[in-house]
Amino acid sequence: MREFEADIGRDGTIYHLSWHGHAVTARHYDLPENTSPNRQNYFEFDLRAPFIDNLGLQERGIESPPEAVFRAAERLSQRLRNWQKGRDLRSIPQDWGDVVEHVYEVRGDRTPKYLNGRGGVYFTGELGDVSEGRIERLIGSARIERLAGTASIGQMWGRSCIEEMDGNARVESTWQAARIEHMKGTSIVDMTCQSSSIGRLDENARVLIMNGATRVDGLFGSAFCACGADGSVNTPDASHVNTLDLSANHRWKAVVVVPEGEPIYA
Repeated sequence: MREFEADIGRDGTIYHLSWHGHAVTARHYDLPENTSPNRQNYFEFDLRAPFIDNLGLQERGIESPPEAVFRAAERLSQRLRNWQKGRDLRSIPQDWGDVVEHVYEVRGDRTPKYLNGRGGVYFTGELGDVSEGRIERLIGSARIERLAGTASIGQMWGRSCIEEMDGNARVESTWQAARIEHMKGTSIVDMTCQSSSIGRLDENARVLIMNGATRVDGLFGSAFCACGADGSVNTPDASHVNTLDLSANHRWKAVVVVPEGEPIYA
């Protein structure tokens, strides 16, 4: 898990400000300054070493934190570890958006907050027509009705879904039970993984590589799909069959050193 910083008041109250350190958090919540080391008004929490001198909780050999501070730190440590394992995600405070970094490694302001309120990690909700911009992750049960234009998505996880892709829309990879219902236009999925699926490919839509029990339920028109491992593709058009399975082709299996400057077909 990545490092995680928070401040704990003497009464056990936890203060945290996403993507900021202790100093900014203390100013934001107007915490009394620790002007005297013997009268500490708040204690710094760091998941990496919460109970070690000079690290984590601010013991420094001067004053032991109050029992309420220790209890709060223990609870917070356990909650962070549970979240990192994907447990109890609904309990994450909505304004702790940086916890996404621990669970799904979505960093900083690129977190698609509009799909889940203000930044937690249980992504739900629905967007209508997305025609521009980029979403780093589509997670949980989040759904997009139509991804079109130049819009793009980095990765799809969980049970996330796109009902329709059109134009030059792009998805870099799909994982787990993620699904795209219909691809058309010149839309592209770079790679499908695990058990993700695509309902129908039409027009000039393309899936560039398939891995790990992924499937395409229907391939039509000039759409193209490269089945690189154990994915499956269903199509009523027999002309597609010989272009689907690259796993049996030596070009897929072999590693070849190409001399500098020599043209290749990939």
